[in-house]
Amino acid sequence: MNKIIYIAIALLFIGGCSSKPAVTPSLKNAQQTYMRIKNDPSISDTAPLALFEAEKIYQLSRNAKDEKEARHLAYLLNHEIEVVKESARREHLKNQIRKLKVEKQKALLDQKETQLLLLQKQMRQTKAKLKELEELNAKQTNRGLVLTLGDVLFESGKAALLPGSKRAIDKLVEFLKDNPDRKVLVEGHTDDVGSATYNIDLSLRRAQSVKEALVEKGIDEDRITALGYGEIYPVVSNADAAGRQRNRRVEIVILEKGVEPESMHR
Repeated sequence: MNKIIYIAIALLFIGGCSSKPAVTPSLKNAQQTYMRIKNDPSISDTAPLALFEAEKIYQLSRNAKDEKEARHLAYLLNHEIEVVKESARREHLKNQIRKLKVEKQKALLDQKETQLLLLQKQMRQTKAKLKELEELNAKQTNRGLVLTLGDVLFESGKAALLPGSKRAIDKLVEFLKDNPDRKVLVEGHTDDVGSATYNIDLSLRRAQSVKEALVEKGIDEDRITALGYGEIYPVVSNADAAGRQRNRRVEIVILEKGVEPESMHR
C-alpha cells in the first residue's frame, strides 16, 4: 500500500513539474503578430527601442501561469505591438520628411544653377551685342550707350533714311529686343547752316525717322523718345565742311535699366 502511495505522489510531482504554460487564442495571436513585426525589417530597423520593450512582454507571455495571466499578457503584448507600429510609422514619416527636404534643397540648387547658367548665357550674348554696337562706333557715356548715325545715312537736307543705315538699325533692334527693360532716346542734331527753326524741324524729323524704323522692326514705340535739338549741341566747330558734316547727326542713347528718358533730356 505504501508503495502505491509513493508512486502516486511521484506521478503528481512529475505532472506538476511538466505542466505547460497557459496559452489562450488571444495570446497566441498576439505572439504571432509580434514575431511577424519583429522579422519585418521596415519595422525592426525603424523602431528598435519600442521593439525591445515588446520583447520583454513577449518573453513573459511564453510562461503564463494560468488563463487569467495569459489574457493579461496578451493585452499587454498587443499594446506594445501598437506602440512598435506607431513608432515605426513616425520614424518612417520623419525619414520621408528628411528625404523631401534634401530633394527640395537639391531641386533649389539645380534651379539656381540653371538660372545662373542662363544669366551667364544672357550676359555673354549681351556682351556680344555690345561689341557689335561698339563696332558701329557706339560709346559708353554717363547718359548711357550712345550710337551715332551720321549725315551720310540721310538724304541731303531730308529726313528719309538711306539703305546704308540698315545694318546699324538692325543691330540696334537686335540689342533692344534682347534688353526689353532698356529705353531709348533718339536725338537729332544739325549744323548751323539755315535758320534755327528749320534746323530744329529737320533734326526732329530725322529722329522721328529713326524711331519709325525701330518701331517697324518690332520695338515698342513707348520705349522710344524722339527729340530734335537743331544746331545747339555741336560736337565740333561749324567753321569748315568736315566739322559741319560731323555735327549733322542722330544720336541714339540706349539708357540703363530703370532710367526714364525724361531724366536724360539735355
